[in-house]
Amino acid sequence: MIRYAAHYVYLPDYGFLKQYVVEIREGRISALFPLSSEIENTEWRPGVIAIVASEEEARGLSFRKKNLLDKVPADVVGRLADRMPVLLFPFDFTTMVPVAGTQHRLLR
Repeated sequence: MIRYAAHYVYLPDYGFLKQYVVEIREGRISALFPLSSEIENTEWRPGVIAIVASEEEARGLSFRKKNLLDKVPADVVGRLADRMPVLLFPFDFTTMVPVAGTQHRLLR
């Protein structure tokens, strides 16, 4: 198991979760939870982690939903294992969109 924490986790069609952790077990996302303290086996990643169905979806994200969420929507929880975390860095936190030169990196 490994965990990645970031400034924001982006859920397409929903919005952003601020300072959240993405937990991965056996190559699949097993949980999303708030970063409330230092947690064992957690790597900090600057930027945004997008939870997407495919790497192609990550490249085509429009970031039209910019609202800040206070929790993970219930219907997202049941689909986490079928999604993948993609790190987007650098990222413009003022406008909440990627900048020129933003890299997309699949987290495993």
